[in-house]
Amino acid sequence: MEEKNLKIRKSDIVLTCAIVVFCAAAALLMFFLRTGGDTVRIYKNGELFAERSLSQDDIINVDGLMDVVIQNGKVRVENSVCPSGACEHSGSVYKKGESIICLPNKILIKISGEGETDAISG
Repeated sequence: MEEKNLKIRKSDIVLTCAIVVFCAAAALLMFFLRTGGDTVRIYKNGELFAERSLSQDDIINVDGLMDVVIQNGKVRVENSVCPSGACEHSGSVYKKGESIICLPNKILIKISGEGETDAISG
């Protein structure tokens, strides 16, 4: 079997660095340009359970499974009955496109903004 001479060239390193820098810049742009949302939508089993404005403080009990707390324009989960409690530990969300997901309870909490169309609503 004939061995090929595979060496890393200077152009390979330059191309790899350029790709990494481009990807990092794109990720940072997406992170910093994302605006705050104005609505929180709560889906249970894929169906819309509740929709509220982020401008009004509120506590929404989702069928005894968890409390969704809207406070100071941010959303967080409290008192979840799921075993891992990962949804409680995810912290607060407030930017358009951010979400909290509770797989055991099949609940999705998503922040939406004006004029946004998501995959669930169409």
